[in-house]
Amino acid sequence: MTGRNEILASSWKANYEPYVTEAVGLIEGGAANDGHELLKATLLKWSGKPAARAACCIALRNLTDHAIARHNAARSWQITPADIKTLKGRAPKRRKKATLSDHELQYLINGIEKRNPRWATVIRILALFGLRPIELQHLKPSHRSDAERTPSIWCSYEKTCGGGKTDPRMLEPCWLIDTNGTPIKWDIIEQMHTGTLELPLGNDGEPRKLNGHYVELFLKHQPEWVELKKVCEERGEWLRPYSFRDTFSLRCHRQKIELGAICNAMGHNLEAHARAYRWASEATTSAAFAAAF
Repeated sequence: MTGRNEILASSWKANYEPYVTEAVGLIEGGAANDGHELLKATLLKWSGKPAARAACCIALRNLTDHAIARHNAARSWQITPADIKTLKGRAPKRRKKATLSDHELQYLINGIEKRNPRWATVIRILALFGLRPIELQHLKPSHRSDAERTPSIWCSYEKTCGGGKTDPRMLEPCWLIDTNGTPIKWDIIEQMHTGTLELPLGNDGEPRKLNGHYVELFLKHQPEWVELKKVCEERGEWLRPYSFRDTFSLRCHRQKIELGAICNAMGHNLEAHARAYRWASEATTSAAFAAAF
């Protein structure tokens, strides 16, 4: 948290702490005398959970490397790539990320709007700008540098990635298209500039801290979200709060926005976009080839 990538407390808690705590307990109980034994014993707690086992291998390798390099632990505690290959087990099957159609997004937002307009605004913002949920905490009104000083929204979030950080950016809306072919132009930007944008409040009456955890916690109780999760599962897709960002990516490609511009708007580089985000769906691929001929 204070060196290397300076990860957030939430990242430590999710990706390192459970495995380190289990490993330290095993060492103190005399259940392991070297790195191989330690990894093997620790992994038992996460049997049948490929993703957790992979995270455990990373956490314990970092722990033992640090112990050897900085605290004079014996080299026998080193966890080697061969140890990990032998003990980790099969990699988890890669899940296909879900994207929602404009109609599905409208269905979700309209349903939430009837019960909780403030949270409906949150989902509109995520869908319209393709945000990482944590970026909801880092938005403020701004103006473009054009002659008209067009109102916009500035995102100051800097994601730690690969030893560096992403740049803050001006947000770009990619409008949903209604059934009649016209853009659905929500007035999110105008509301932020006039101070009339109403976001969820906590029990203390203050604005709620918004991130992926709270977005997921809210959505899991919404009947439209539960229904859409089932639909996505039937399509073999994994629906989660980050899906609004994947959906934004796909919508931008569908609307033929230039790739570099999409990357700038989403706050990542071409490599990250190619590796992690949806470029096309079966429907957009079919439509592209039909249009070409």
